[in-house]
Amino acid sequence: MTIYWVIAYFLVLALTLIYKTPILRGPWLFLLRSFFPNWKFFHAVGYVPHLYARAATTNAKGEQVWSEWTHLYPRTRQSIWHLVHNPQTNLGLAQQNLIDHFWADLNDAPDGCDPRAFVSYQMVAHFVNGVLKSEHPQHTHTQFELRMLMDSTTDTIHSHVMMTSPVEVRT
Repeated sequence: MTIYWVIAYFLVLALTLIYKTPILRGPWLFLLRSFFPNWKFFHAVGYVPHLYARAATTNAKGEQVWSEWTHLYPRTRQSIWHLVHNPQTNLGLAQQNLIDHFWADLNDAPDGCDPRAFVSYQMVAHFVNGVLKSEHPQHTHTQFELRMLMDSTTDTIHSHVMMTSPVEVRT
């Protein structure tokens, strides 16, 4: 009897590998998907999406002076206390999940599509504005990039820019 269960298990496994489920789309789903992680990191090992941003202030001549690109989700310091209470890292993981969803939206979008129409783009832009407002309170313009990085255990091996947002005036 056990052999039939094993055969049935492998048949179900083979069917799940062959049958592709459709991607559900809809504006209301964006409200729900923040509760679920983006599992695309299991699909391939390699490039990982990272978010970089910069801010500009306007000088006396009316020119924009840009800051350096800042990585918005750097690794946090580990501590034994974080095993019990770790709200900052949990918030950072939720923000990285948003970046992963944005990357997936860009990756699934047809060529020539304007990413500013995506809800995930608007959420990332809001996140960037919030971070830059606290780091550069006098800034007048913002811009962010979604970069795909291939990291080793010590440093970044390769990087390419997947998308650079247009310069936006601070609201």
